[in-house]
Amino acid sequence: MKIMAIYGSIRDKGNSEQLADIALQDLDATKIFLKDYHIDPISDLSRSAKKDPFHSADDDYRTLIQKQIPADILLLVTPVYWYGMSSLLKLYIDRWSESLRDPSLPDFREKMKAKEVHLITVGGDQPYIKALPMIQQTQFICDFLQMKFGSYIIGKGDKKGEVLADKDALHAAVNLNHYLKARAAV
Repeated sequence: MKIMAIYGSIRDKGNSEQLADIALQDLDATKIFLKDYHIDPISDLSRSAKKDPFHSADDDYRTLIQKQIPADILLLVTPVYWYGMSSLLKLYIDRWSESLRDPSLPDFREKMKAKEVHLITVGGDQPYIKALPMIQQTQFICDFLQMKFGSYIIGKGDKKGEVLADKDALHAAVNLNHYLKARAAV
């Protein structure tokens, strides 16, 4: 079983990353920190004059999607930004639309169907309420691609490390860790 964690925070070692570290403890996972990559906005392919509208020479998306394809489990890790996922994570997911039409990835939809998605998010202002639109958004994304939405964890914290005082979030992260270890053992 291959796990890929996709981090959408601009902050190093922020609350969402700290919570994900607990969920991934003692597991082999590929970690992608989107802040370390350049991803162009999605293109209007119907109006693209580029010879190959699916590949940008100055863009890291292709490299990242090639790392994602073999993963069985995707762990989306993001702070709550304006009631949704971070723009870095949303931009990356938006680009999946191109992959669905990219002739060099003819089985992208089929490979996505086989994936299981888990979401970890942390916010400082009533996150158990204000993160709900993101949970629904993630469910819709999974429904569209027929992926399994396995679980979500919402944590509370603003300043670095505050999430470590959220006992419910810590408990949920430990439970996800046990679940992922059980899946890896099969």
